[in-house]
Amino acid sequence: MKYWDYYISLFSDNDNKIVIAIWALTIALITFFLNFIIKPIYKNIIGYFQKVKVELGISHQLIQSVMGSSVGTPLITIKITNNTNKTIYINNPTIKTSRKINNEDKFVVPKPAEMFPKKLEVGEQFGLDYDSNSMYNQILRNLKSNDNIKAIITTTSSKKYTSNSITQNRIIGHMQIPHEMNKR
Repeated sequence: MKYWDYYISLFSDNDNKIVIAIWALTIALITFFLNFIIKPIYKNIIGYFQKVKVELGISHQLIQSVMGSSVGTPLITIKITNNTNKTIYINNPTIKTSRKINNEDKFVVPKPAEMFPKKLEVGEQFGLDYDSNSMYNQILRNLKSNDNIKAIITTTSSKKYTSNSITQNRIIGHMQIPHEMNKR
């Protein structure tokens, strides 16, 4: 307490050089404390709660040629965003169904071997597209209209992240759009 009282008394010293020096020291200590102690602790706490975002969606291909434009087969898309505070490595996504097909409810859609594990830097996004016709033939035709699928992403450190779900009926509806649009 004796040192604290002495430190406080320096702010009211008659010599302006000492008052300026003590203010500079105080500001330097506060800056050091904030930048090298509080900020790293805050980043660790926030980083603990941040996750990898996985979004499952449907996109349509618009095909342009000299003959005109047409709508291609819709793609089932998976968008992965690394919202953590460190670099991660993801494995090939798994498609999980709400109903078992031949006693299985998880399916891996093959992608080139050199593609995975995929490195994702902090804030980086990565997208994958799957042809809805081939997914229909392999998975969707075995589901009922209200059954759904979702994507599961695992990291090489065995953390698992799950996307939103999409119903089989919604995907089938999107698969009908190219037929309707291309009739015109």
